[in-house]
Amino acid sequence: MLGDMGEGERGSARRRHIVAGVVSCVAIAVAVVHVVAPDLKIDNVTVALLVVAIVPWLRDLLNSIELPGGFKVEFKAVEQRIEAAERVADAALVGSGDDLPETDDATALEDVRKLAAEYLEVRRSMRSGPARTQRQAGIFGRLVRTTQRVAAPALDDWLTSPDGGLRLAAYARLYAAPDPAGIHALADAVVQDPLAFNQYWGLRALDKVVDAVGAEEVPSEVVRRLEDCRPRGSDRVALLRRLLAKLNGLP
Repeated sequence: MLGDMGEGERGSARRRHIVAGVVSCVAIAVAVVHVVAPDLKIDNVTVALLVVAIVPWLRDLLNSIELPGGFKVEFKAVEQRIEAAERVADAALVGSGDDLPETDDATALEDVRKLAAEYLEVRRSMRSGPARTQRQAGIFGRLVRTTQRVAAPALDDWLTSPDGGLRLAAYARLYAAPDPAGIHALADAVVQDPLAFNQYWGLRALDKVVDAVGAEEVPSEVVRRLEDCRPRGSDRVALLRRLLAKLNGLP
C-alpha cells in the first residue's frame, strides 16, 4: 500500500524482522555444517533449489536475487506501485498551464486548506489500506493543480507546519513547480515527516527539485541528510535509494 503507514505496514515490518532472523539462522546453520563436515559436497543445482525455495520469503527484504548460472529473479511490485502513483500525479499536471484559473490567493488558499482538511479526515475516518490510499492519491492530484493557483505560497510555513495536510500541499506544489531555493527546507521536512503517504510524495517532490537543480549542484548537507534518513516502507526505501543513486552519480 503506497506510502500509507498503518497496521498493514507495521505487520510487514514485523515480517521483515522475522524473515531476517530466519535467514540469519539458516546462514549460521550452513556455516556450522561446513565446519562439522567440511568434505560435504553441495553442487550449484542444490544451492539454486535452496535459493528458489526461500525466494518467496525474501520478497520483503530484496528487490532481486542472482541465482547460480546467471538466472535472476526480479521483484517488480515496488516499482510498479511507484509508477502507478506517478501516473496519478502526472495526470494532474497535464494541461496545468493555460487552462488553470488565474491566480487568486484568497480563494486558492481556501481551496488548498479545504483539501488539506479533507486529506486529514480521510486518514482519520478510513482504515489503512488500498481504498484509503486511493482516496489520498486523488486528493494529492487535486492539490497538484490547486496549489499552482497560489501566486506565492508560503512553502516554508507549510513544510514546517504541524498540519500534515499543509505539508502535503507543499509537496504537491513542489512536485508541480520544483523550486531549487526550497531544497533545504524540503529535505528537512521529508526526513522528519511522520506520515508515510506524506513522506512518499515529499521524496517524489525532492526528486523533481534535484532534477531542477542538477544532481551535482545539490548541497552536500542535503545529501548527508538524506543518507541518514531511514524510511520503513518498501516504496519509500526504493525511492530514497533511487534518489541517492542519482545524487551520487550511480546508474
